[in-house]
Amino acid sequence: MRFNESQINIAKFSKKVSPIYQNSFLCKRIFREQFENGYKALVCFLKNYAYERQGAPAAYSKIALKCVSNKYQNGSNWRVPTKGDAKDLWEDYKNIAKSDYDLLDNRTGKVKVNKTHNPLKADRGVVDKLVSSNTSNIAVYIRDLISCGDTTEAYNFMNAIRGIGEKIASLYLRDIVYLAGLDEENISDLHLLQPIDTWLEQTLKILFNSDVPKKLQEKQKLIVDLCKESEVSSISFNQGAWVLGSQIAGEFETFKTVLTDYDFAQKIIGNHIEEKEGYLHEVKNVLDNLRHTADNAG
Repeated sequence: MRFNESQINIAKFSKKVSPIYQNSFLCKRIFREQFENGYKALVCFLKNYAYERQGAPAAYSKIALKCVSNKYQNGSNWRVPTKGDAKDLWEDYKNIAKSDYDLLDNRTGKVKVNKTHNPLKADRGVVDKLVSSNTSNIAVYIRDLISCGDTTEAYNFMNAIRGIGEKIASLYLRDIVYLAGLDEENISDLHLLQPIDTWLEQTLKILFNSDVPKKLQEKQKLIVDLCKESEVSSISFNQGAWVLGSQIAGEFETFKTVLTDYDFAQKIIGNHIEEKEGYLHEVKNVLDNLRHTADNAG
């Protein structure tokens, strides 16, 4: 498929925006340290990916993190987990949800933990998958599969974790490849690193109007093909389109204009900076006031 100049320019623009995502959402040390520490890799997954599906209560991730912290003493006794570990963690999860968060169904009196889609459930949860694969580090396991040409196997591993699904599986693979510094040109089935959410759907609509494919893999492959012809990273394109839509534009019409009108894009990005600067200014004022109060109290 041949792409027109407008489509190629949008691909290049999205790539230029990607550092905002990379240096804002992947900037914490744990994202890099996870390749050296299996416990941190599990914590990173549970905190940033496992419970990111739409509608998941914020408490779910916090409970999961508390469970693994209790079980493995903040990582000091981490090793390849066992089936028993998976069962213990799930029992602890239910108990914490009930005692600390009061997550009870008023109608049935049962604890609400969404057991059909909870990634920490004893069977088909992330720990259970680590057990079956005899690995202690999910990030290294996925990185090594991809670097050895087994991207589909890596994707299937993530997609099979209870509650993860296609979008989060691709999101995790995409970020692991970026963080590990793997060369996209050497990755098989590169389209599997394309999470398609609302903002990427809207990007496709802006790019291709009514010619957007209906099937997920066709959408993913179309993005990869566009990026290859545009000579930009498909990973950077995906990251940039998402952050531009979700964090800067905020709604479809603004997003569409931002992608196609660079003067308007400069204005919107400038406004975004002013908003953030205003927020940070007020945060600094609060901190200064707290320090002043503390100094007077001392």
